[in-house]
Amino acid sequence: MSDNLKDGRAKDASIVKSFASKLWAFFNSLKLTLFVLISLATVSILGTVIEQNQPVEKYIEAYGSSWTRVILYMRVNDMYHSLWFLALLTMLSLNIIVCTIERFPPKWKSLLRQRPDNFDPSIIDRFSNARTVNVDGNADAVREKALKAFKARGFKTSLSGASGDYRLYAWKGTIGRFGSDFTHVSLILILLGAIIGNIYGYKDFSGIYVGGTITVPKADFMLRLDKFWIDYYETGQIRQYNSLLTVVEGDKEVMQKHIWVNEPLYYKGIRFYQSSYGVAWDKIEEAEIAFKKKAGKDPEPAILVKWGELARVPGTPYSVKLVGYTADFIYDEKTNTVGSRSGDANNPAANLEIYKADRLIARPWIFFKYPDAFPAIPETGDNFILTAYRGTMYSGISINKDPGTNVVWLGTAIMGVGFFLAFFVYHRRIWVSIRDSGGASVVKLGGTINKNTLVFEKELKDIVERLTKQ
Repeated sequence: MSDNLKDGRAKDASIVKSFASKLWAFFNSLKLTLFVLISLATVSILGTVIEQNQPVEKYIEAYGSSWTRVILYMRVNDMYHSLWFLALLTMLSLNIIVCTIERFPPKWKSLLRQRPDNFDPSIIDRFSNARTVNVDGNADAVREKALKAFKARGFKTSLSGASGDYRLYAWKGTIGRFGSDFTHVSLILILLGAIIGNIYGYKDFSGIYVGGTITVPKADFMLRLDKFWIDYYETGQIRQYNSLLTVVEGDKEVMQKHIWVNEPLYYKGIRFYQSSYGVAWDKIEEAEIAFKKKAGKDPEPAILVKWGELARVPGTPYSVKLVGYTADFIYDEKTNTVGSRSGDANNPAANLEIYKADRLIARPWIFFKYPDAFPAIPETGDNFILTAYRGTMYSGISINKDPGTNVVWLGTAIMGVGFFLAFFVYHRRIWVSIRDSGGASVVKLGGTINKNTLVFEKELKDIVERLTKQ
């Protein structure tokens, strides 16, 4: 019974070990690396072609209802926050981690083994870069001279052998061998930052009217637009558009900043970018309203009416308030609602509240292009005409929270170090034999460099000149 139990446990352990080995081999595969990289490149192109985070109507207009259903189901409209994109990033991260673990320890051990306490001088003759020179002085003096020559060139040295017969091993730039490992670590950090941003970050957009306030998504503060203005060149072209933003936390104004394109506001891990501007389709600052009597032919002089403020109409028993606006008027009979076909002022109309003796008597829509289409007060035939208006500007603010940004920047910095080590730091190794030869010493030296042989030849030549110099 106990033997069967032991056999069962051994079999289970073997299955687990076999599965772990296959899983490790899968993530250590170059084919997996290529597959994931090609997949990421392909879907990134797809994410560029298909605009992200747009209204559903825009996808239907561009691709039709059938393809829109596919886009929404696969979350291609918000690709960089989808689970399948996150899975690709995670798979690439695991692939890089396993490859690094697989290759780093052997590389480290091999470099440690290449610092011998003793070696056979005959190996020097096998190097393509080798020299044999006679140096005046006994082996002890030449040994000291060699140590100084290598030290002057920034080499570390290891000395062995007895009096009259020395072995010297010198090396420099070992860290250059680990440039690829630094790059691997940087890629892991960049991918980790992307995953953190994917899970905990978000991107949003909001248009804010001057004087208006928005609640920032997933935050405990609000944002107010105090001022918006445009700077122009002398030619009349737009040079820059600007917003003056105030952060409001509770009832307290905690921060104010002037932002423009490429100069965002940063607060509590959230960045606010100036991305667009425009004229509101559903609100205006003020309008010029003229009163026209039923019997009269010409309207009275217009008065200025500000948004939401009650204004008396001279010479009449009426007061008016501007309470609504639509840039491209449309009326839906089914829902009995007014809307706008577009954001362009193709058919602008203003909604008034008309008071007589402080009593609301009418709420008509008056049209800029069709002033006499409908009388504002049908019972009397009196009318109000929209003669001019000033639109409300809004500032388009992109909101971006990405808690993985600092991790990505750290990874980018490490990648820069990795590239520098890989391309500009060369690993040199030189083996030297110093042997007495009756009043002089025979010095044999040779070695290797992992790249840029020309640099190594010049360096070896300089060391030889230092040794033979009197």
